Amino acid sequence: MASPASARMFYPKTKRGWRGWLVGALAVLGTIAFMGLGVVALVKSGVDVFKVQTALSSFRLYGIAIQCAVVALVGLRWHALVRWGQRRGIVQNHEFHRVIELRAKAMAFLCAHLLLVPIGPQMLFKLLGMG
Repeated sequence: MASPASARMFYPKTKRGWRGWLVGALAVLGTIAFMGLGVVALVKSGVDVFKVQTALSSFRLYGIAIQCAVVALVGLRWHALVRWGQRRGIVQNHEFHRVIELRAKAMAFLCAHLLLVPIGPQMLFKLLGMG
């Protein structure tokens, strides 16, 4: 049976408890509420929301490009990212080599996410000349 001191070596205490989760949840809810209030304010001011949406949709490709760059950066800097996770206690010492080997699977997941969510099937069909 391992002593509590040796158990702490493998499972360090996290610094972020329930208060951290509460603050994060409140931040997400606050952001959603702020965005909702912004849309309501636009509608009440008489602005045509569909024209605003059309104007802002031109920035979609920039967002996709930024997300592709982030995915490429994660792939290129995977070792540094895993070492950072190890320093923060997210990746344990005995998991380090296994997580390093998961690079290909993580990149496949991130690329699938890019194709399905930000780029989307409609944009893919348009790019392939099928839509």
